[in-house]
Amino acid sequence: MASRSTPTRLDRTLVAMLVLLAGGCSRSLTIQVDNTVPAALIESLPLTVAVYYHNSLRTHSYRENSEERANWSIATGSSQIAMFEQVWASTFNTVISLPQLPDADSPLSADLIVVPKIKEMQLGTPEETFFDFYEAWISYEISLLTAAGIPIENWEIVSYGKAEKKRFSSRSTGLNDAISLALRDAGAKLSTGIRKQGTIRALLHK
Repeated sequence: MASRSTPTRLDRTLVAMLVLLAGGCSRSLTIQVDNTVPAALIESLPLTVAVYYHNSLRTHSYRENSEERANWSIATGSSQIAMFEQVWASTFNTVISLPQLPDADSPLSADLIVVPKIKEMQLGTPEETFFDFYEAWISYEISLLTAAGIPIENWEIVSYGKAEKKRFSSRSTGLNDAISLALRDAGAKLSTGIRKQGTIRALLHK
């Protein structure tokens, strides 16, 4: 009967490395994006704004199931809402959260209604782009409505985040960092850009 040799330290090291490599090669991905957007250091506008979030934004997830991205699920909804809430609180004197859009016959006591929406999210990884960083692009449409819910103006922005690939860091960490930076970029563009919209300028000069 053949004798069984005792595993050496080298054997155990090789097994550990193979386990790590197998985990690193797995294409399945599930992330709950964790992000904090700092308050903008700007003077708030003397306006009362009501905000409505579609459920598709509150529960937003990037999902893909392809040969290259098998079973990807990246939940960003809570971080998206937190970013928008921080921006509105810094930008306007008074902010009202709406459970639903108003009826045209029952206008709100507000200067304006804002309805943000995600149009598209794109992601890039070092394995795909051959660069040493992770990337995230998020395209938004911001709809401005009257207090009665009548559309006035649409405004689009595209935010971008790039996170350097760190030694021994996971793909989940890299993508979370890139998306977080894209959310910060969106917050900055919202804070400065909304002041330039014709609807806002008209309200301020009434």
